[in-house]
Parts: sequence; structure tokens; C-alpha cells
Amino acid sequence: MSQHKASTPDGEPPLSSPDTFSIQELVDASPATISLIDTHKWEIRFQNCSSRDMFGDVVGQSCHEKLVQSPAPCTFCRAKEALRTGKTTSSEVALADGRWLLIQWAPIRRGQTFLAVESIIDVTESKRREEESRRLKELFEHQATIDPLTELLNRRGWTELAERIWWRAIQNRELVEVLLLDIDHFKEVNDRFGHAVGDQVLRHVAGVLRQQTRPGDLLGRWGGEEFILLLYPPMMDVQAIGERIRHAVGASSMAIEGTSTSIQVTISIGGTTFDPNGKEPGGLDLALIGADRNLYKAKKQGRNQTCL
Repeated sequence: MSQHKASTPDGEPPLSSPDTFSIQELVDASPATISLIDTHKWEIRFQNCSSRDMFGDVVGQSCHEKLVQSPAPCTFCRAKEALRTGKTTSSEVALADGRWLLIQWAPIRRGQTFLAVESIIDVTESKRREEESRRLKELFEHQATIDPLTELLNRRGWTELAERIWWRAIQNRELVEVLLLDIDHFKEVNDRFGHAVGDQVLRHVAGVLRQQTRPGDLLGRWGGEEFILLLYPPMMDVQAIGERIRHAVGASSMAIEGTSTSIQVTISIGGTTFDPNGKEPGGLDLALIGADRNLYKAKKQGRNQTCL
């Protein structure tokens, strides 16, 4: 009985037939740039259509010289790793023109010949979207922790960082100093000059405080006309620091924008030196309560003073 090859109604062989497409036709249909690399000689053995479009016909030539114009094998190449492990490897490569390429190597071993199927995909757009997403995330996180008026840490941002310093101080057995600072008679400034000038005063005081603190100190706007400062360990003369800050604010007059008038403001400071390794160390919240109580004392005793 004669045997016949199966065929479709129009006479074409079925797609499942191994004779339907050549290997060249199959890989030419791929949008990826595909090359076959001899990793002993770093010689290109085969290219698909996308590879020829990108690099020209470079079969028989050095892959690193023709694909990336490098005199030596590429530093990002992981083809040898793919052959050693038997698993596909990959690298993301940034080009000088701003493009990003994802390069993958799949291992093929034929006797003593070590080949790697190298595929290249342009991932520039996805990298740009990824970078934009990261930038937006950082922007949102920044906005969530920074006071937009003074550009200091807001209450949330300050508390998150202060907790870290607090627990580090416990581990290092260090004392912690917290100061609460309040602008005296701030309501009168708003009532007399308006809230726009009040905002100007807040920015002015924030600037003075920033100048009077060390880079490691944690300064923030606690809310309203209150600011907060955690002095980074080790312990210093907190009374002297408080007085220096208070005098700096009182000595700095502020010109009201658009007028020839200038005003001076003063601040009251309440502080506490707290030992996180004491008999009842508690948490940062107890230090804040102590500073708040001393701030109330400073204001009750006439304002424009430091009370510890």
C-alpha cells in the first residue's frame, strides 16, 4: 500500500510537518536580533534577518568587534556562564546613545564545540517607563515627608527618621536631646500683616534654624508655628545650643516682601535630655512629652527663653 503525506485542503503540508519551515525562516520571523556565537573563537556562526539589519552580514567575524566595536570580549558578556551552568543568562546594557539592550545567551553544546545563541532586544522604552515610575515614586515619597512651605521634614518624615536615631542611640547607649521651638506671638503676626507674611516668617525662621544646626541634626516643622529638633548624638551642651539658636532667631530681622517694613520675631524653646538606657527608658514619645512641658514653661515664664 502506498503512503501519502498528509496535506491541507489547499494542498499545502500541515504546519506540524518538520519540512514546513527552515530554521532560517523561523528565526527570521523573530523580532529579536539573534546570532549564534562560537565562544571558543568568539566568532559569529549564524544571524537572523534582524541581526543582519542591525549589524550587516558579519557571519565568520568576531562578535565583540562587529557587534559592539570592542577589541576584547565584552565585559557584560555572560555567554561562558550560560555554557558552564547550562542555563540562559542575560545582561542589560546601556549604550552611549541612551538606548538600553537586553542581551540573552542560551547554551548549545555540540561535541567539543561550545555555541551560545545570543538574542538582543531593545528595551529602551520599558527602561524609560521604569525610570519615570521610580522618579514619580520618589517624588510622592518626598512630598509625603516634606513640608512644602519650609522645605523641612514634616511631622511624619521627622518621626520616621527620629525613631531610627532613637533606637540606634539605645544600642550605642547614647543620650538624646529633643528641642521644641515655638514662634512667639505668631497669631499677632498673622492678624496684623496677613497670612502671606506669616508664611514668610515661617520660611525665615526655618532658614535660620537650618543655619544653626549640624548636618546630622534632625530638624522639622512640627506643625503650625512649632519646629522640632533632635540633636544627633553624642550629647552636647543642649542649653548652650538652645540659647544660640534663640539668639540667632531674635537677632535676624526680616523685611516684609513688597514693603519697607521689617519685623523681628523671637522663639521659645523647651527641651529635654533623655536617657534611653535609664531605669524606665520608654520611647521617643516620652522625650516629646518632656520637651512639650518645658516649652509650656518657657512660654508661661514670659517667652523668648530656653527651658530644659
